[in-house]
Amino acid sequence: MITRKNFLIMGVTMFVLLFLFQFSQIMKESGNEYDVNNYAVDATLEREDAWQKSSPKEVLKKGGYVLYVGNGKSDIGKTVSWWCTYTKRELVVCQSVEDCPKDAWQKAEVLLLESSYVREKKEIETLTEMARRGGNLVFCDLPDAYEIKASRQWKELLGIRQVKEQRQEIQGVNLFSGFLLGGQGIYLPADEEEKQERQDLELNIPWYQTRIGCKTYIAGMLSDPTVKNEELPPLIWRASVGKGKVFAVNGDFMRDCTGIGMLNAILAEIKPYDLYPVVNAQCMGVANFPGLAAENSEKMKELYSRELPAVFRDIIWPGLYSDVEKSGAHLTCYLAPQFDYGDDKEPRKDQLIFYLRQLKEREAEAGLTLEYVSSGDLPRKMKADQSFFQNSGSQYRYGAAYIPSGGAAYSIEKLKDYAFFECIQTVASIYSAERPVVSYLDDKTTLQSITSTGISHTYKEDIRMKSLQTALGYSNIVLDMNQITWPEKEEDRWEIVSEKFSSQINTYWKAFEMFDQTSASECDRRIRNFLAMDYEDSREGDEIHVSIKDQNGDLWFILRTHGEEVISVQGGDFKKIETDAYLIRASQEKLTITCKPEDSLYYYLP
Repeated sequence: MITRKNFLIMGVTMFVLLFLFQFSQIMKESGNEYDVNNYAVDATLEREDAWQKSSPKEVLKKGGYVLYVGNGKSDIGKTVSWWCTYTKRELVVCQSVEDCPKDAWQKAEVLLLESSYVREKKEIETLTEMARRGGNLVFCDLPDAYEIKASRQWKELLGIRQVKEQRQEIQGVNLFSGFLLGGQGIYLPADEEEKQERQDLELNIPWYQTRIGCKTYIAGMLSDPTVKNEELPPLIWRASVGKGKVFAVNGDFMRDCTGIGMLNAILAEIKPYDLYPVVNAQCMGVANFPGLAAENSEKMKELYSRELPAVFRDIIWPGLYSDVEKSGAHLTCYLAPQFDYGDDKEPRKDQLIFYLRQLKEREAEAGLTLEYVSSGDLPRKMKADQSFFQNSGSQYRYGAAYIPSGGAAYSIEKLKDYAFFECIQTVASIYSAERPVVSYLDDKTTLQSITSTGISHTYKEDIRMKSLQTALGYSNIVLDMNQITWPEKEEDRWEIVSEKFSSQINTYWKAFEMFDQTSASECDRRIRNFLAMDYEDSREGDEIHVSIKDQNGDLWFILRTHGEEVISVQGGDFKKIETDAYLIRASQEKLTITCKPEDSLYYYLP
């Protein structure tokens, strides 16, 4: 039996607990300015502020440039141009070896070549002589195997002992550690299912056997166990020719953005140390989430026994954010007021407020999407969305937008005619080989390419991911929820998509946890600073001195060494990425990086 005293104590305790819970919630609600986007701030840099290459005449006088023999507008030529822009290297393009200014290679940091522009025997002999005298050459692709087999000059220049097979079927690819960041990658399917899902590399390649002393960075894998490792078909290797180094790329690695990181890795092999700027941004977003209208109700009730807003709120959001939180990401949700602008399902204001509160509490950002599924045109969507945002009374500033594949060509200026879109400063869009990975979309708006869907991760995509992390310290994962809202097959169910998304984001990106997690607007600021910055570096003894021009906030570099470790940084700080690789933050215009050998018996042999 409960006494009056105990009853009173229990009552007071329950009242206090109730008050505390309610009070904390009231304080949480009052302190949550859900209508404010802290990430979206006015940009101080525009396209005119971005670093620009100098004229060829000025470059040839200064030296230290990249000399490229090939078509500047080809796939390889665009890769070379983007790499030079990102690393702030001047570029000189020639149509043939004979067209190169006299002794230009001696002033060049490296000579890059497209093999189809080296046709004459005397040109090959000229290149061989350049290498013997200390020139560093990179063949971004190779001539046909039969041409190499028939030419003593080609074999001598490329370090090839013999052409074992003009075409050889390989089982997989081995990316050796120490070349790209992220460690070794063995791309060999364990079973038929993995082969179907992930194997998309070229498996029919020429089989060259290189001379003793050549170093292989990527090799093909054979089913024949009797073939020694040093005899496996090389895909990227280095040969020593006299005082110079000649790199050969046997494959299509240089024909898209994968080549950017490959070139950084090659330069790190050429130089005693290599320091280059990076974006340092790991972005994660969800496109077309949340949807604010009860659309496709019949299908949603069939699959999830509830309408779309409840599916997003009760099923998807809790699981999605739990996965994201494990990765430490600053999530960006590109919300869709509605999908079908031909039905009578209108977006709801209370859903908008709910998600803006949720995102603010979790330090996430809301963006906008241009995707829709109805037969209407984009202007119809924009007018309907404009009306919804005006009537909602929300003052949230949307700084980022998601544009589906092919839509990035739509004039961003036309979109900014709509008031709710006028603050957009950065656009996320599916990566295309036709565009740079990060760049300006127009004079005031940046483009940050989406590098992963979060549910697909093939072998080629993994190599590309490691290459972009090597080159830019950048990735952008965006999961498109349109497939969940309008499913076409069994694999579009949320539980299946969620399992793939969770397993991938917490697996393949683990090696790059030292890079910063950013929202889309945070990444925008870093892209602008990265594209605008210029710098010079030099070395005296154990110290690397860096001078940054027109610094606008913190900047980041990757430093790659040979058997040396960074022990201090004046004017910034550092993190170790892996052996011989460091992430350097520059907070001042003058930077001094002090290194010491990890092993006093180690010497770098140039």
